[in-house]
Amino acid sequence: MKQKKGFTLIELMVVIVIIGILVTMGIFAFQSSQKKSRDARRKVDLNQISRALEMYNNDHGAYPDATGDGLISGCGASFTEKCDWTTTFGNDSTVTYMVKLPTDPTSTWTYVYKEATKGYYLYARLENLEDSSFLESGPIEYTDVLCGPELNCNFVLTSSNTIAPEGTSLP
Repeated sequence: MKQKKGFTLIELMVVIVIIGILVTMGIFAFQSSQKKSRDARRKVDLNQISRALEMYNNDHGAYPDATGDGLISGCGASFTEKCDWTTTFGNDSTVTYMVKLPTDPTSTWTYVYKEATKGYYLYARLENLEDSSFLESGPIEYTDVLCGPELNCNFVLTSSNTIAPEGTSLP
């Protein structure tokens, strides 16, 4: 008698199911690492903006005003024009605090700059809700800020002379 060589249908199905499980786990791990990477970029961006704001404060004796739409008002010849994200922060001809203000890694979210008493708040929206810096609640001035279409910011960075909500870090 000849024996047939090959795999049975059940053996093939078990292998396909195992491969499917492994692929699914890999996709979730990849998506999670991308979220964490974008969140790390957001934190670095806000720290760089914070350093530029500190240099502005050293030169002008105060932090720049905030515009009503969450932008910095510290550009142009008189340092009073609105600085859009992706533009130079400072006076293009003599003083540059930041060559290019960064933007959020996603195209739908944005960073937000707000004035505080003798300081500022810089807001972003984190994707990884398990991040230790994630701001779940706090006073309204910390949590009632939109970083995207109907999405509240959940991370705030403040100037060193401004009280930060619990669970956030200072520059």
